[in-house]
Amino acid sequence: MLHTIQKITKITSTILLSLFALNANALHEDSSKPLNVVSQKQLADFNSNKAIFIGNVIATQGSIEVKADKAELIRNKDGKLQEVKAYGKPATFKQLQDNNKVIRSQSAIIQYIPEKNLVILIGRATIWQDNSHVNGERIEYNTITKQLKASNENNQGGRVQSTFIPQELKTDSNK
Repeated sequence: MLHTIQKITKITSTILLSLFALNANALHEDSSKPLNVVSQKQLADFNSNKAIFIGNVIATQGSIEVKADKAELIRNKDGKLQEVKAYGKPATFKQLQDNNKVIRSQSAIIQYIPEKNLVILIGRATIWQDNSHVNGERIEYNTITKQLKASNENNQGGRVQSTFIPQELKTDSNK
């Protein structure tokens, strides 16, 4: 029984790592590509280092695509990116991975905090690759430690749902 639990834990860890390794498996050239943002309205406050994009926001950088109703970009006093928030019904994110699979997510709010290497999906959050997915009210993912935390608290009965398709989880080394 203990061996079975250890095996399930190992498989689940492998699944989560393959599903959510955004930085490790993301196309390496994405971060060097230009960031393009198109929206109906764009506002900038140079005193507070904040830019706001409103109305049918589409942001692209390499294979990354974010769609939202509104997005905020905040830089610290040194000009480094401090936080990005995208709001939508839902806001969406997609990116091509090095393994040629696309990882997608959607939620009411997508928040990225680069100093903490943290991506937070809030409000009816889903992240998926192929047909494998995790649903929750809040999903936090650290892009460096590859740790994921999904919760639902009191919404939807306080449950998180995950679906893993075994055929989609095979890597080149175990085919």
